[in-house]
Amino acid sequence: MFKLSTVSSIFKPIQASLGAVLAIFIQCNAFGQSSPAPVNAAPQVTTAADDGKWEPKVKVLQNRYFIKGLRPEVSLFGGTLLNESYSQTWIYGSRIGMFLNESLGAELTYKAFSSTDSPDLKALQSLEYCNGTTCTHPEPAFTRLNRAISLTGTFAPIYGKINLLDWVILYSDIYVNAGFSSLNVQQEPAILGANKRNKISPLLSVGQRFYFAKSFNIRVDAEDHIFSEERIARTGDKKTAWKHAWTVSVGFSAFVSQGRENQ
Repeated sequence: MFKLSTVSSIFKPIQASLGAVLAIFIQCNAFGQSSPAPVNAAPQVTTAADDGKWEPKVKVLQNRYFIKGLRPEVSLFGGTLLNESYSQTWIYGSRIGMFLNESLGAELTYKAFSSTDSPDLKALQSLEYCNGTTCTHPEPAFTRLNRAISLTGTFAPIYGKINLLDWVILYSDIYVNAGFSSLNVQQEPAILGANKRNKISPLLSVGQRFYFAKSFNIRVDAEDHIFSEERIARTGDKKTAWKHAWTVSVGFSAFVSQGRENQ
């Protein structure tokens, strides 16, 4: 038969353990109620309910590698015309421009086109149709581009950083351009007027810059020159239609003045 002192000695350690667990639970609960919010907690955005204004007070902040506003920029580029079947056309030229701030700017571009006959055009011209003693060769109607001088406005709404295999950080802008070009063209064949002429061409483009230093970047541009083109209908009559000249180019740009870091 157990003695009371023996029973008491058995339950004392259990009682002490339960008391310790209860004390820890109470302390943890109290700490959870009084501890501050974690550092990475989502920021509080003040809206119309707080101050009567319908604009948020907190905006996205981006620590830029450098400031590009009010820094003149020069660029050299080369590329090709994408959508002309009867000529193989390469382009090259230069640009000067400047951003007024980090999003808005303007550019002046000179572009030259170097054109040769495509294999398709040579194959057509080698054909011969004869009617009695009269023979003719097919002469497809198309427009050769000679040069263009363009003035465009630039809007760069997207800025970001790219981690390239943990080796280098590339800073990048994505932008759109819109403006007008003085486009020098030559209509072919001769019955359309082979003389060179100037056309006012709306110009739209989209591009991306990759900054690898505070003053240098590589840029890729896709452009669309829109102009009127004379064509020959099946009836033999001349008609006018809108033509899109799609070009793509790769260039190297440099800011000619020293930038500063955005502190």
